[in-house]
Amino acid sequence: MNILILLGCPEPPLLIPSFMFLLNLLKNKGHQVYVAGNPSALKLIESADPEHHYLKGVGFQPIDNGLKEKFDVDYIFGLTHNDAGVNYIITYKMVYNKDTSALVFGTGDLESLSKILNENGVENKSMRAFHNPTPINVMLKRIFSDF
Repeated sequence: MNILILLGCPEPPLLIPSFMFLLNLLKNKGHQVYVAGNPSALKLIESADPEHHYLKGVGFQPIDNGLKEKFDVDYIFGLTHNDAGVNYIITYKMVYNKDTSALVFGTGDLESLSKILNENGVENKSMRAFHNPTPINVMLKRIFSDF
């Protein structure tokens, strides 16, 4: 399955470690992974794996490019902590017309972000987390256990 992961602003320290955890999980299950992210998030990912042990075979692009140059994906998953990330997830769902889900995290008003996603047909989970990636990783394992 071709899975597109959307990453927004990498302000929360847990974003990149949780992404790397998810990438490893999906690749070990045999999925092809693509990433569309904000430029800072993409730079942090590349810095975290300079020899591309985890990133080998992973497609990367700035988040705006995926809306201009559509490519073949089967499923979209977003990690977000703010309204800009929620807007990108909804926009990608509408442009690609694919099943889309998200994990909303952070310390802000998660309920409002989750509600906006629900109103736009994006299945989502939310949890309070900002620094520690472990709760997010446990949730990601649950979300993708049957994938």
